[in-house]
Amino acid sequence: MLRRQGLGKCFIRFQSQFAFKKWADLNLSQKQEFVQGFVENYRKQYPGSKTNVSLKGLSIGMENHGDAPAVFGIFYDDVWGLCKKSKEALYSQEEQIVRRNDIKQTGRFGHESFYDLLVEHEA
Repeated sequence: MLRRQGLGKCFIRFQSQFAFKKWADLNLSQKQEFVQGFVENYRKQYPGSKTNVSLKGLSIGMENHGDAPAVFGIFYDDVWGLCKKSKEALYSQEEQIVRRNDIKQTGRFGHESFYDLLVEHEA
């Protein structure tokens, strides 16, 4: 029992030091900025993908409606998780570090350019 509590404290300390906000913590303008950046970055990374049309369609008119499509929250939190996993692996003693930009290991959102879209905590 004591060992579990010790690990929990370590995890909480690392989590609190992780530099990026979760989707639920973003304000509307931050969410909309992420959506715009995500759509543009996805188009650059996967120019031939038919998904680009769907992503663009989902993002159209969000400013007029005063909203950000919730599906992008799922994408944001996936990118957040991949970034966090990458940072944890970098600073851990794991032998097998996740290879960056490897779509087979990280999926389509594992490219580091998606990490640049995450919103940092204010100091």
